[in-house]
Amino acid sequence: MPKRTVTISRETIVRLWLLRQGLTSPRGTVPITQDAVVDHLTRTGALQLDSVYVTDRAHYLSLWSRFGPFKREQIDGWIYDDRIAYEYWGHEASILPISHLPFGLRRMRRFPPENWRNAAWWERYNAPPAVKRRVLQRLRQDGPLESADFERRPSDRSGWGIPKEDKRALQVLWHAGRVAVRRRRHFRRVYDLAERVYPEATPASSAAFEDSWLLIGLSGNGIASEKHLMNYWTAPAPNAKLRKHILARNLKAGRIAECHVPGMDGTYYGLIEHMDTLSQIPEPWGTTLICPFDSFLWQRQRAEDLLDFRYRIEIYVPPSKRKYGYYVLPILHNGKLVGRLDPKLYRDRNVLEIRHMHLEPGFQQDHSFVGGLRDSLASLATFLGADDLRVPRGWHKLL
Repeated sequence: MPKRTVTISRETIVRLWLLRQGLTSPRGTVPITQDAVVDHLTRTGALQLDSVYVTDRAHYLSLWSRFGPFKREQIDGWIYDDRIAYEYWGHEASILPISHLPFGLRRMRRFPPENWRNAAWWERYNAPPAVKRRVLQRLRQDGPLESADFERRPSDRSGWGIPKEDKRALQVLWHAGRVAVRRRRHFRRVYDLAERVYPEATPASSAAFEDSWLLIGLSGNGIASEKHLMNYWTAPAPNAKLRKHILARNLKAGRIAECHVPGMDGTYYGLIEHMDTLSQIPEPWGTTLICPFDSFLWQRQRAEDLLDFRYRIEIYVPPSKRKYGYYVLPILHNGKLVGRLDPKLYRDRNVLEIRHMHLEPGFQQDHSFVGGLRDSLASLATFLGADDLRVPRGWHKLL
């Protein structure tokens, strides 16, 4: 098939990106149903899991950004009982659509990946074979268990932060596909033997697994450069040589097209099925808040290049050196990232406090923005079960 190069504007790329991320229309426009969650997982690739609990868990907050308040136990039931999804490595530890299990199975067979195997920390992290056997035998006999149910070992004092042997074994066995996460209990993993959790599936071929880096990345981003695809999907995480090979293979197969974006450096790529729909993408509108671990921000350089929004997570930055706050939520308004705020939920008092709020230089507030931000904060407070919402001085018009 001859090479096809398409010229596409930066504005169109942003619109398609927002559409693929489910952020084109106001929060709650689409009801949250099992099919809607599956569609979101399939388009974006995954919901990232993270233990930070300033407001809510990352995967819940990412869904709220699009669907508004929902019952968390219903989402958990769809994932862990109905098995619409499974836990494994996607961007990081993630909830992935069950239709992508063949990719996960291929990674399990290849585990550890080469970049892990060659890392200095791997030998220290990997658990001894005898410990793995003991852990598997315990699960086989006793059924689903949390890591806390296993024998505790003396803590490591080397400064590496290596967890106890049995916990390390569980994590390595999870990566290797020997054990799986059956469910979450107060966000703690409950492990079981993989054959008791995963449905029957055939591992993807090596080529299909490699291509998933590109095809899942383009599904979630729309049209993207190689630079903007790096670190979006990290299972697999191909090196530069393999990335070039994957791009060439998919261009030759006619799955993707090369795109020229005036004013932007480098070649961009898009899925062929998206090329004929670019003129039909709706104008983005509405206001919502974005979780720091949202798939929309997995590739932060992309947000900087396309939306002129520089975003860095400051959780691990010393308080005195933070510019915006500990757990900052970017504000998305009418398809643009126009500001950010730093929330804190005080669960003992049911108070949601917005500690800091910053708007981007040059952004002019209007009634649409103020109303949209007010609704977003009220919706977030409702979702978090907060009876009292407090905002910084000068922002009381939002209450």
